[in-house]
Amino acid sequence: MNESYFEVVIGGSFDLMKGFVVGFLEGRGIEGDIFFGEDYHIERESPVGLLMRLTGTRDKTCTVIVGSGLHKLLTAALEKRRRVIPLHIVKVRQVNAAAFDILFKTYSKEIGKEINDLLSRLPEGVTRESGFEMHEKFIPEGKGIDAYAPLHDYELNGKGRISGAVKGVFDLYYRLGRFEVVELEDMELIYGEAL
Repeated sequence: MNESYFEVVIGGSFDLMKGFVVGFLEGRGIEGDIFFGEDYHIERESPVGLLMRLTGTRDKTCTVIVGSGLHKLLTAALEKRRRVIPLHIVKVRQVNAAAFDILFKTYSKEIGKEINDLLSRLPEGVTRESGFEMHEKFIPEGKGIDAYAPLHDYELNGKGRISGAVKGVFDLYYRLGRFEVVELEDMELIYGEAL
């Protein structure tokens, strides 16, 4: 069964928020999944939002995704220390699923194999949505040609959308993000109830 996750939006500095969250978890010996929005490109700010923040009408906000139960401990800890630390809870929402779009192309058999393996053996609860394309080509007449030549002996390319269980999607996003030949769009969260 998939664990429930929550988006906790915190007003204040990202570095301060990350330090507080990591210190809080380590100090209490709490294990669990935690995903910071900046690491997964969740933070999307509209031009109006940017203008409001730059003029001082609105604070900078940071997002953290945490497992069920952990969000209550975290919000209680931030509330307790709000007079000492300039961080505050803006909102908390349940996250039912996550998704992202991907585009990739490589001429390396080694990298192609790794990407193909990741996209063929998806984590539990994660799927490639309809319309996802992945093409692998072997071109024997390209063997031995310079790396910058117009013909290569191997090519893997694809594009599409991946969605599903929060932990699996975040883990896959992180692993795919290591490859220079992979372009990942911002992570999209699919919400449940606001708290």
